[in-house]
Amino acid sequence: MKVRVGFIGCGGIAQVHADRLAKMEGVELAAFSDAIAERARAFAEKYGGRAYADYHEMLEKEKLDACFICIPPYAHTDQELLCAERGVHFFVEKPVALTMEKAVEALKAVRRAGIITQVGYMRRFIDSYRKARQVVLERGGGVALFEAWWIGGIAGGPEHWWRRKALSGGQLVEQSTHLVDQARWMVNSEAEAVAAFFETRLLRDLPNFDIESASAVIVKFRSGAVASITSTCAAQPAGMDVNFRLIARNVELVGSGGNVILVEGERREVLQATVDAYYEEDRHFIECVKAGRDTEVPYIEGVKALEITLAAVKSAEEGRVVRLPLASY
Repeated sequence: MKVRVGFIGCGGIAQVHADRLAKMEGVELAAFSDAIAERARAFAEKYGGRAYADYHEMLEKEKLDACFICIPPYAHTDQELLCAERGVHFFVEKPVALTMEKAVEALKAVRRAGIITQVGYMRRFIDSYRKARQVVLERGGGVALFEAWWIGGIAGGPEHWWRRKALSGGQLVEQSTHLVDQARWMVNSEAEAVAAFFETRLLRDLPNFDIESASAVIVKFRSGAVASITSTCAAQPAGMDVNFRLIARNVELVGSGGNVILVEGERREVLQATVDAYYEEDRHFIECVKAGRDTEVPYIEGVKALEITLAAVKSAEEGRVVRLPLASY
């Protein structure tokens, strides 16, 4: 079976996926759409297929098996709904939306259509992370603490959508959502409450900057575990770091680059990361489409991660603990 793939959005992350899909057997990159027509044409020239300036036209004219939705958070309108209506399986980049209303609307459409979906949480496909998680599940003895940090900088220049809350949702919603998803996945429990504080003054003099410059988020899980997720986009270039630590009864995990140090008593073992996580997540999606089974990271996983980040925003704004769920889904 050859999977005919279309793209909605032809920016940087779309390039990452297209490069990897082009190397896979049984995949045809059939069509590309972007609001900036030249981008779609550039992709079509590089990978073959047809270019469109309007994804509505692409979905109407092309017979696609799957679609990669690679657009900024603010741009999510009817893309998922149209794919669902046409029975087109889709892979969507995070975050899946900026509001619970939009995310739940898409989730309901996905359920009605019975299509296969995947959200772009590529950290779940790092082989060292997968091995470490399995150890925790098999002999961890229960998780007490997951902590993670995204110590980074500001994406793009003064005109970039990332630094505007109405367009990106802020660093936590747009970027550190990866850590929120990793917390859910590694703790292996659902969240029940969120508390957060945001710092918003440090970078307020920057042009078009109205997102948080730092955030501290505490998540309480139904299992009893807690997660601490710290983020900043005010780090110095030489001081940037993204990593995690997990404390379970019998084991401890310490992130080290893409590797994981597994600690059991006095013993330490380094689990090496050996794969291209983007390739692995894309391959997983294509294999699931071919086999007609759902993925490990279906759309609802993106909804649940979004819910936690939006609850954190609400907590920081209102100065209180926010209980979940925020919406019925």
